[in-house]
Amino acid sequence: MGLFVAGNVTAQTDTLSFLHITDTHVIFNLDAYHPGIVSGRQHYGQGIGPLKQFLQTMPGKLKSNFVVITGDLVDFYEAETDKGGMLDFQAEQFTRLIGDSPVPVFLTLGNHDLAAYGWQNEKRISSQHVAVRSRATWIRNAGCFREGTYYSRTYTVGGTTYRLIFLEDGYEDFRQDEKVGMPYLDKAQLYWLETELQQLPDDIEIILMHIPLSAESVQPGSFCELYPVLAKNPSVKLILAGHNHKNEAAEYDQAENQKLMQVQTGAFGRDPVNNWRQIRLTKDQITVSLPGKVENEFVIQVK
Repeated sequence: MGLFVAGNVTAQTDTLSFLHITDTHVIFNLDAYHPGIVSGRQHYGQGIGPLKQFLQTMPGKLKSNFVVITGDLVDFYEAETDKGGMLDFQAEQFTRLIGDSPVPVFLTLGNHDLAAYGWQNEKRISSQHVAVRSRATWIRNAGCFREGTYYSRTYTVGGTTYRLIFLEDGYEDFRQDEKVGMPYLDKAQLYWLETELQQLPDDIEIILMHIPLSAESVQPGSFCELYPVLAKNPSVKLILAGHNHKNEAAEYDQAENQKLMQVQTGAFGRDPVNNWRQIRLTKDQITVSLPGKVENEFVIQVK
């Protein structure tokens, strides 16, 4: 089952397999930050070892070709120190960690990857005012972002072409009076997505993003601009997401009486033993494993 690469198209004889994890929330050198921040984030301070172990062992054990991490890679882009300054090396450290992986690792950004933590009035505050700077840092350091923080990869499996579309939907720092539906994509990304979905007449698309669709975002009158784009394209068969730290799934209506399945995986940073899934692509179907197991939970027919 050897992979070969031709341009942006990677082909394989019968099966393509990858692992999905999300919400790793890794924190490097936690003790370097304000004690108030440290005390509330201790549960993520030990996440480096489990992630490194997973990348070094699980793809080989499960014969998976690559790993996808759908956002909240780190717990914050920068945070306040006990001296009042801001420290911002988390993205660089994370990309060094995944650089040792024996298989490729594809990323999407989550809300925490664009966030700055401060300490005011004896409590932690979070904002995304550093979003532009954080995106620039991720682009400089992560190979998968070399053309930007949203991108696609195309694979041909047994004659079926799959397009994996990696979105950036982690920005959520809006004013309360703004009418914005979540998950949010800016106009440039939304127009790019529409173009990607029309690239080939017969490919199958899989969307990978951090913040999932919700029951509210798919209702008539919702301000979410993403769902209508996906709903009118029945070639989109699956969304893989995280954010809510839950293992759950939902189906949404599409054109031509088709259904779009969305599968969320629980937070790897909370349970690295059980919060992962294996996705297998074949000529005729997509299979999604149970959390932490190789047995299938969902089978999606694509032909």
